[in-house]
Amino acid sequence: MAGLSLPRWLFPVLIISLIGVVVGLNHYLHREQPAVEVPCSDLSAGCSADIGGHRIVFGAHGPIRVLKPFELWVKAPGARQIQASFAMKGMDMGFNLYTLRPGPDGVFRVRVTLPVCVSGRHDWFVVLDVDGKKFSAPFVTQP
Repeated sequence: MAGLSLPRWLFPVLIISLIGVVVGLNHYLHREQPAVEVPCSDLSAGCSADIGGHRIVFGAHGPIRVLKPFELWVKAPGARQIQASFAMKGMDMGFNLYTLRPGPDGVFRVRVTLPVCVSGRHDWFVVLDVDGKKFSAPFVTQP
């Protein structure tokens, strides 16, 4: 009985195919979840959301204007990490990721400066990531 002889090119093709399957599966399993939109009538007055069975309160101190720093704060008892970014519907606002730091009172805070929108729009979304759970809230900057 003669031995089975496989073409030399078959082994590299199988290895590359296996790598492709692993990369694709990893991408599928770790794809970014969309943010849940929560209502927020006035970010300066403070807003709240129930995320994953936890009540989160968030807001901003001071007038919210472009190119003027303001403080974003989040009360999320038990949270380990909170990040915020800002976006507009249908418009790329560039990379703007902020990491909030907890204060001695347990409130997470960060100073934020929003860029100017070249179209003159003032309608924004803050996207908060609290320990991997994302939610967004609309707000409007003052002229």
